[in-house]
Amino acid sequence: MPSLTTWRRPMAGLICAGLVLGPLPVRADETIRCESRGFRYNYCRIDTGNRVSLVRTHGFANCREGSSWGYDRSGVWVDRGCSGDFRVGRGGSHDRNVAAGVAAVAGIAIIAALASNNKGKQEGEVPSWAVGSFSGYDDFERTQVQLTILPGGSVDGRAGDSSFTGSFTAARLDAGRHRFRVERSGNGFLAQDETNAGHRVLFQRSGSGY
Repeated sequence: MPSLTTWRRPMAGLICAGLVLGPLPVRADETIRCESRGFRYNYCRIDTGNRVSLVRTHGFANCREGSSWGYDRSGVWVDRGCSGDFRVGRGGSHDRNVAAGVAAVAGIAIIAALASNNKGKQEGEVPSWAVGSFSGYDDFERTQVQLTILPGGSVDGRAGDSSFTGSFTAARLDAGRHRFRVERSGNGFLAQDETNAGHRVLFQRSGSGY
C-alpha cells in the first residue's frame, strides 16, 4: 500500500496547479430548441449550468414551467406539445472573484475526488432503462401514480390529483414523503418502501426516454 508520503507529493502538485491556473472561462449563454413532437415527452441534453429561461414558443400548445417543460443540470425537457427556444448557461460576463475562488479550491476538490471510491458515483447514476415516464397503481395509498425520471436524476410525479418532486438513483427512489428501494422489473421497476414492507408499487413504462 502506498505510504502517506507517496500520496502527499502528487496531491501537493495538484493543489499548486489549481492555485496558479488562470481564471476559468464561464460558458456564454446558448439558445437551443426543444420540441415535444406528437405531444410526447422529449429530453434535450445540454449542460444548463442549472440556469434556463424560455425565450419563445412555437406552435399552439402552452409551455408552462413545471408542467410542460423543465430542466436539470444535464438538459431541458418538454412534454404535452410544448416546443420552444430555451436560453441556457451562466452568462457571457466574467467574474474574476468567482474564477479566482474556483481556482483556489481546485486542489481541494481534486483531493476529495482521489480520496473517494466509485461507490458514490455508482449509486448516483441513473440507468438508461429508468429514464422516461412510468405509471403504477399504489395499493397502499389507493391511487394511480405517474412519474417522469430525467437523466440527471430529477423526478416529477403525480399521485391522484397531487403533484410531487423527488430524485432517482440506480438503487433508490425518493418520491414525495416516501423513500423506496428500486429493482428493475420487465420494462419498468419495482419500488419497495424502505419503512413499510407492505408498501410496494410496480411501475411500468408509459413513455420513451431521451
